[in-house]
Amino acid sequence: MKTKVLIILIVFLLLIGGGFFVGKNLLVQKTEVSKEEIPKIEKEEKVSEEKTKLKFEWVKDSGIRISDGSVPYVHKLKDGRFRLYYCGVEGILSAISEDGLNFEKEPGVRISSVNIKGNQESIVCDPTLIELPDGKIRMYYKGATGPGGPGEAIHKIFSAISYEGLNFEKEGLRIDSEKTGDMGWASVPEAIKLPDGKIRIYYVSGDPEADGGIMSAISEDGLNFQKEKGARVKGNFVDPAITILPDGKFFLLVIYNCRPEKGYCDPNFKNGIYSLISEDGLNFSDLSLVIQYDPGYEFLDPTIVKIDENTYRVYFGVRTRPGEPMFIQSITGYLKRSSL
Repeated sequence: MKTKVLIILIVFLLLIGGGFFVGKNLLVQKTEVSKEEIPKIEKEEKVSEEKTKLKFEWVKDSGIRISDGSVPYVHKLKDGRFRLYYCGVEGILSAISEDGLNFEKEPGVRISSVNIKGNQESIVCDPTLIELPDGKIRMYYKGATGPGGPGEAIHKIFSAISYEGLNFEKEGLRIDSEKTGDMGWASVPEAIKLPDGKIRIYYVSGDPEADGGIMSAISEDGLNFQKEKGARVKGNFVDPAITILPDGKFFLLVIYNCRPEKGYCDPNFKNGIYSLISEDGLNFSDLSLVIQYDPGYEFLDPTIVKIDENTYRVYFGVRTRPGEPMFIQSITGYLKRSSL
């Protein structure tokens, strides 16, 4: 009898012990599954944090950058100074600055006009620069047969080369508007070196497809350009200025001028500087007003330069009344990051 009781007790203890270890194993397995899920959640949260949108906050800079010039282009030098190229009576001139706000005019003329009536460089203006791998600087600029708009003069795009950005040697014609479908009007060039090393020029075009707006041309060597299909911006948005933001997107500035006497007005748009965004530099969207004209003023030909990772400055020409000297002002943009 005692033997039977002892056997039953042993079996009972074995059953309890086995259940304990099975339960323990199940608990451990459940904990291990839970641990494997943690990295996945952290990864999803990290991806979410990276989805941010860059947006500028613009502040108008006080004072005037250049008192009797127009159509600026600013080049940040390797020593940290800023050289501002602009248009004057003699041709394309320049000024230098330590801080990008206070400029001192430099002697001499960078690109001279050809003082022959009807010459395709009778007027030279609208400079834009590209740094070359060998340290040289190439300037692209507009040459015009005379004053006036489309139908009144012919505008083409030329280039010149320099070792130091002061003394330029003309290289010749880059975009012949009479042979590219631009109807004799390829003006206000804006050049940019793309990540793949190619050079793209955005320009105001007389091509009917542009509807008074902006086309582009691409080049492998910076000398021979092929016009790209389609318009970048249509409808009297002109005077392009381009940069690439830290997120890799193309940031384009344009001017909208409502001129009732020429039929340019659209009541949906205020006169001023606008911005657009593009993933590929060809298809632009998200049109936004950057700065509206002050009463009695007209803004022209913006240019944008990167000050640091979060700061950009835009320079632009200002016209008050026809016949009055133009001058150059600026605004500073501060990049802000917001979650999508």
